[in-house]
Amino acid sequence: MELRQLRYFVTVAEELHFSRAAARLHLAQSALSAQIRRLETEVGGPLLVRSTRQVQLTVAGELLLAEGRTLLAAADSLLARAGELARGEAASFSIGALGPVPGALLSPLLATFSGRHPRLRIDVRAIEFYEMTTVLRRGRVDAAFLYAPLKDDELRVTPLISEPRVVVLPRSHRLAGREWVTPAELEGETFVAQPDVTPQEWRDYWMLVAELGRRPPISPYVGDNLEEWLYLIGRGEGVDTAPAIIARYFVRPDVAFVPLRDAAPTTLVLATRREQAPPLLDEFVALAAELALVATRNPGTGYAPPVRLEPHEPTVADTTEATAASA
Repeated sequence: MELRQLRYFVTVAEELHFSRAAARLHLAQSALSAQIRRLETEVGGPLLVRSTRQVQLTVAGELLLAEGRTLLAAADSLLARAGELARGEAASFSIGALGPVPGALLSPLLATFSGRHPRLRIDVRAIEFYEMTTVLRRGRVDAAFLYAPLKDDELRVTPLISEPRVVVLPRSHRLAGREWVTPAELEGETFVAQPDVTPQEWRDYWMLVAELGRRPPISPYVGDNLEEWLYLIGRGEGVDTAPAIIARYFVRPDVAFVPLRDAAPTTLVLATRREQAPPLLDEFVALAAELALVATRNPGTGYAPPVRLEPHEPTVADTTEATAASA
């Protein structure tokens, strides 16, 4: 059975009149009758009872009408969505964020991209520490704002901006009132780390393992998300480091944020899966890199061009930066 035949039958069943149905379908009545007879032959019995005065549905015809309407509606919807995607007119994807994304980047990114694609739907959701990479690999989000270092062969990582780090301390800590802190001054401190399922190199980075030369003592308490992590630090379970943006978005009476000196800055990246990217996602990543470059040129933001990641592969950010430099 073809969808065309089903559409012919549904029209006749709705009109219960061959002449009106033929006019509605812009077909000759004889051609329409032939198609219905062909469908009945395929079904193996009558779908309509015809007389000189009226047309009635058989039991099989009533079933086919009810189910046929649903099938045709689904087919029409599918074809419409496929056409929109093929023409780049509509799409949807999900963006995750591990913590706040700078407003100087996220707001113009969403506004500009929505202006280019007004029928596009972008869902933005928060990511927990324990799912920072699995949420991408399992397809629960299509892209994620994360912080380097990230070493995952399944992910494409595009550096966006770099910013200083801060030390996150209990308000009662001996260093909480300082103008700045160096890694050496954190020697012997207990750190509140992220869950073990997060990449080890990522946890080591925030615990200043490279700067201290070894892993520091680690609290037995672990926060699954930013709120839990800050709560643990606030109640005195340990210290940690974080992007400077955390200090602007999370103000707590029990936590102090002190600038960190003599340590590498942190780099915000946009991570995506290497395979099965939804339509328009590459354009979204390229625009994010472009707007991030603009944000670093505004001295009021405190952001700098991204630190080159190792091992390095060409990224959208490199292409955008090279294009801007030659302009």
